[in-house]
Amino acid sequence: MKADTIEMDKDNGDGVFKARNKTTKKWGMYQWRFDDLKTKMLIPMQYDSLDYFPYNANFTAVYNNDKIGFYLSAWVYNEAKQTVPCLYDDYHRYIVTKDRSERTYLAVKKNGKWGWVNWLTGEEKTAFIYDIKEDLPYPNFVQEYR
Repeated sequence: MKADTIEMDKDNGDGVFKARNKTTKKWGMYQWRFDDLKTKMLIPMQYDSLDYFPYNANFTAVYNNDKIGFYLSAWVYNEAKQTVPCLYDDYHRYIVTKDRSERTYLAVKKNGKWGWVNWLTGEEKTAFIYDIKEDLPYPNFVQEYR
């Protein structure tokens, strides 16, 4: 890894950091593993920018060409991968509680309109017809985790 910039995740003490490729200026995410003193790649250096994974989250946002996509967590899924392409302009995570269990849903904005996306598969679950995210209907699908 030939990086010109490294930024540590200041919110967690788990050795996670972002690194920017010296040549391409694209960002990736890595973790310094204390148990074997090695660095593990979490997200490859392919993005204009990216967010850290929220605590115990299944996914995080990645950005290319001013568009947002989503990448699964290596800690939750044995294989971390991008499941939602960088097609969206904005997003909001919703925690929905039903029958005493919580599910995380993903609302995204595309071409000025909001809709639901399955963050595990990338499938658009509604039409993008809502002007503001607060107008989105209750998600009529079960967001699966596996």
